[in-house]
Amino acid sequence: MRTNRSPKSGKRGTAAQDHAWGTFGSASCQWGTLTEEQYRAWDEAARNENRRRHRPKGHRLNAQNLFTMINSHQSFLGLPAYLSPPERPAFDYELLGPLMAVVGRHKLTLKLGVPKALAGHILVFGARPCSPGRRYCDKLTYLGVLSAPSGGVCEITALYCDRYGVPQPGSRVIIATQQQVDGWRDMLQRHDVIIPGGPGPATNPKRPRNPAAS
Repeated sequence: MRTNRSPKSGKRGTAAQDHAWGTFGSASCQWGTLTEEQYRAWDEAARNENRRRHRPKGHRLNAQNLFTMINSHQSFLGLPAYLSPPERPAFDYELLGPLMAVVGRHKLTLKLGVPKALAGHILVFGARPCSPGRRYCDKLTYLGVLSAPSGGVCEITALYCDRYGVPQPGSRVIIATQQQVDGWRDMLQRHDVIIPGGPGPATNPKRPRNPAAS
């Protein structure tokens, strides 16, 4: 099985891309090993998913698509495959946040609020530190899985800084989180924070009073 791919440009993918491609290929190969009863179960699960998401005809999932999607997600985290379709979980879209930056005497700490216990795993994605004026970023890299919370927060300093280094004061840090439960993933949830210590926000200068107006 081929796990590394090179695009037409000749450039190789990143380690994270190679890992994702490999897990997708592994899950796809497993499809041919199921029983007839399992195939029928995936057929029904795919029909239910298409009805739930109101997919148009040209974009509907078939049983093999759904099987490969769920089990590539499982394989990505080193979890066992599902030969029969797992029930879709009820995701809570307001689980996490805010993202906080705490600057000590010699250390920056990035923390993410985790107000309650979470099911499954939380994947963390991040972008390079950027200008504080930047409000949107779609170039996110997988950083790792969120650790167990302590006191209502999870520290993500190592996850972020091992990839991008310590962000400069005044820069904006943007991350996204995604919950995975039994191979199903919810929507990405965006979080951001401006690192303390940079220049203050610009203010509108006061207009001089026109003496003639008084």
